[in-house]
Amino acid sequence: MAELAISSTQLLLQIVIPLLQEFDIGKKVKPDVDIVQSWLTTTKAFIEDNDGREGGKTLEEYMKEVREIAYDMEDILEEILHHAPPDLLHRHGFAHSNLHNRFTQKVYRIAHNVKHNFPLYGISDKIAGVKSRIDVLREKRETYGVGDKFLVAGSTSCAKIPYHTTSPLILDKEKEMVGYNEQEANFIKMLKDDDPKVSRIAVVGPCGSGKTRFVKNAYWKKEIRDRFDCHAYVHVGRRHETGEIFKNLLKEFNLWNENSYLSDQSHSRKMAKLQKFLHGKRYIVVLDDLWREIDHNYVEKAVPGSKVIVTTRSSNVASSIASSTKHIFKLQGLKWSDGWRLFCRKAFPDLGGECPVDLKVFATRIAMQCEGLPFALAKVGSSLSKQRALGEWEKFNKNLGCDRGWKNLSKLKTIYNSLLPGYMDLSSDLKCCFLYFSIFPEDYSIERAHLARLWVAEGFARATSYETAEEVADGYLNELIQRNLIHVSEWDLCGKAKRCRVDNLVFKFIIQKCEEENFVSIFSKENSSQSWKIRRLSVHHDHTSFPSNINFDYVRSIFLMRLLGASASDFNDYLSSMELLRVFDFQSAPLTEFPKGFYDLTIVKYLCFRGTKIKKIPSWIKRLLHLETLDLKETDVVELPKEISDLYNLCHLFVYKNSGSGDVFSGAKQGVKMPGGIDSLTKLQDLSLVKVDKQGAILENLNKLSQMRKLGVTELKEDHGQALCDAIEQMQHLVSLNVCVASKEEYLELGKEIDAPATLQRLYLKGLLRDLPPWMSKLHNLLKIRLMWSKLKESPFTTLGALPNLLELHLVDCYIGEELVFEEMLFEKLKKLVIEDFENVDVILIEHGAMPDLQKLSLCKCPRLKMHPLGIDKLGNLQELNLQDMDEEMVSQLRENGEYHHAVKHIGKINC
Repeated sequence: MAELAISSTQLLLQIVIPLLQEFDIGKKVKPDVDIVQSWLTTTKAFIEDNDGREGGKTLEEYMKEVREIAYDMEDILEEILHHAPPDLLHRHGFAHSNLHNRFTQKVYRIAHNVKHNFPLYGISDKIAGVKSRIDVLREKRETYGVGDKFLVAGSTSCAKIPYHTTSPLILDKEKEMVGYNEQEANFIKMLKDDDPKVSRIAVVGPCGSGKTRFVKNAYWKKEIRDRFDCHAYVHVGRRHETGEIFKNLLKEFNLWNENSYLSDQSHSRKMAKLQKFLHGKRYIVVLDDLWREIDHNYVEKAVPGSKVIVTTRSSNVASSIASSTKHIFKLQGLKWSDGWRLFCRKAFPDLGGECPVDLKVFATRIAMQCEGLPFALAKVGSSLSKQRALGEWEKFNKNLGCDRGWKNLSKLKTIYNSLLPGYMDLSSDLKCCFLYFSIFPEDYSIERAHLARLWVAEGFARATSYETAEEVADGYLNELIQRNLIHVSEWDLCGKAKRCRVDNLVFKFIIQKCEEENFVSIFSKENSSQSWKIRRLSVHHDHTSFPSNINFDYVRSIFLMRLLGASASDFNDYLSSMELLRVFDFQSAPLTEFPKGFYDLTIVKYLCFRGTKIKKIPSWIKRLLHLETLDLKETDVVELPKEISDLYNLCHLFVYKNSGSGDVFSGAKQGVKMPGGIDSLTKLQDLSLVKVDKQGAILENLNKLSQMRKLGVTELKEDHGQALCDAIEQMQHLVSLNVCVASKEEYLELGKEIDAPATLQRLYLKGLLRDLPPWMSKLHNLLKIRLMWSKLKESPFTTLGALPNLLELHLVDCYIGEELVFEEMLFEKLKKLVIEDFENVDVILIEHGAMPDLQKLSLCKCPRLKMHPLGIDKLGNLQELNLQDMDEEMVSQLRENGEYHHAVKHIGKINC
């Protein structure tokens, strides 16, 4: 369909239409623009009303033309933005201009018009051309009736997305379920429990994880059914209506007659009928494949021991339905041994489920691609059950592993169809966010914040009256996670996703949808040239040169994560044709200088040069007035030009490099020298890592950056402390603060009493401290603290231990006393503790009740500590103990068969 192209164009129309009145051509083109906007709205409504249905070839070609028209209109709108004067954009809130002097502004406007007015006069003809194409398309629809059959229910050209059932696929020959043994035992035990109230149980997991079969396997057991007076099993589906659920339940209980008056009754009367029937009975009700939260009050009044079970892809639905967290069963896929057994049972039924030796290499690779999902394992296995030739298995494995695996393997259409409803249920913005994972190579885990910034730059996530665009993007990611469409590959200690990826088969689904929608084009080993209009281009596989034989005129975003060889001059040749570029990610590209080709790319929003060898940023960067993110991490840039202060839309600026000292705990980073005048960058949310000049003038600039979320400063002097505190007080949205002194001998003077931002969650202080900052005790939302080189004379634990939400604490050379005492009732939520380079400490005492949730403890470079931490045996939740560069005798005493091994035998993992 063309929904994504239309949505993108509609967004730009909201920005450009208010600008048209400022142009000489505005009045001329406004009527045509209004017609295009109305047509886009109507066409999108048509698509949304009929999602989930497939039409014939005529409709397919019609939608391709719709998509191309929408994309071409988007190009025109982007061109208007490209040629619009900066002061005009400023007046409409889309950019900012430093041309405060009216005379200077007028001169600049004249110079701008000389270059840009001529292209703008050509815009009216282009818009008229789009309108003419729309008229032709309307005539085609009227002549050939495009979409009419599509809209007629029951016609041969109207087919809903096939509902897939996993029922037969997760069973082996003996009708026993494969895998999930522990969960199944607990599930059956729960069904047998006589709870005083109705038990509401949710089984949740991604598509193909075996939820339906998991429930059916227990539901149809005689020992379970005999415990209940009545039973009902209803499939709900994505586009269900509440009335249909009641109707199907009544049918299951034999209370429904198509000719009776019940068929015309309201939901409330049907619900009353259900309640009356269920009253006094012990029942079991299964609602399979539930997509939305529903009212479950109609099942509340019943005999103790009654059960309501739902299967769902949504974690939010599961949480809303389940009686408690223990009533939620999460199915994330089979462990390898169970998955392999299921695959072999389906692939080699005539061999008793035993894989032939000559096929084992390819069989293993194919099974691993399914990542434990029972539906995929069974379907793929079954499709290979009649193949025994090694060449066929090798070919299947190759096709399954390539980006276009779905197209090359028509036998897997069922898996594609099983994933399609989850995709169709997403909004336009969420569809874009989901498909965006195709940008990254298979198995690639993307950092959460990085992904959010990209979505914002692309326009998928937009600010609201109460949320920043980045917060909206964060919400979108959470939505995709709870729908089990994407996989969290790394969680942080507070339970928030840190890195994400998509499963292999989901990735292939996304690749195919991107090709259908012309959303992303993958430049890989399989294709060295492209003939269609590319909107987003990503290099997935290693290439030694810049992609050739490609028309870059329509490219909006380009990602070169696997480019091994190219120079700035190579990039310049291609950049000259990318005037409408929005996103450019050069991460780790072989680049030594900032490409001059960006001089005219004035509407670019996102630039990433992370990991390149760039040394200098040109002064003409001020031309990139729309730039929102500039990522210069791990480059050789040590100073930014004064023109950086003209980038008034800049929200995220990252410029630092790891010192390369090899000290894993120090985390020392090299910052960058900033010019004065950055107080004009009032939209900045992230700034890290900036060097403080000797006079501390940069700190005065920070006072006006009230939108700051993440701030990192280095080379701070003792007399800069008050100015920094003043700046911090203005940043009431601050989440992360990283402060480092000029040298280990420098005091960090943060003793001023301030109204510190309550939003602060991560605090890193590196430098000598006479005392902890007095405002630190009020930061009740702090999750992570790192103190380095503090050399405090008094233990900081009284203050730190009282912080109610502290989860992670890193202490490096921050205390010169001899005893560390963790008193009872302190650090109630702490999960991770690192103690390093405490030269004088010879005793660590952990009182009963201290750190009750501690999971990971690391001790490093404490030479005088000859005895293990006393009371470590009281840390019942401790899972990991790391001992690095510690007294060898103490370490040997804790090893197996050591004198004090009993104190740590409850710890699952000990590294020493």
